[in-house]
Amino acid sequence: MTQLYKKQGRRYVPTTLSEQGAWGSDGLMAVAAFRYCLGRMTYIVGDCERWVFANWDQFPPNVRQLIQREVEEEIKRDDEARERGEDYKPLGHDCDRAAWERVRELWKDKT
Repeated sequence: MTQLYKKQGRRYVPTTLSEQGAWGSDGLMAVAAFRYCLGRMTYIVGDCERWVFANWDQFPPNVRQLIQREVEEEIKRDDEARERGEDYKPLGHDCDRAAWERVRELWKDKT
């Protein structure tokens, strides 16, 4: 049974998504959600950006590493496609790319 609250002193406080097991033991659901969004050209990109920011510290380390690696790879592919003047851009429209560049700020200056 998932605990939504835990006792802390005299109060009950909400548990985190990690404590609730929302990501699964291996973070599969977080990875699946992220991969669904990467490269899309819809509202979901901005929603995913906000979701990643809100939950970054709760993701298992392997999920953070995977997101970092895959965003970096897609930014590189997108840069190359833009340099060649291709119509298809791996990260979608400029607004979609901007959202992933904001996600990149989670680790860019920390590595």
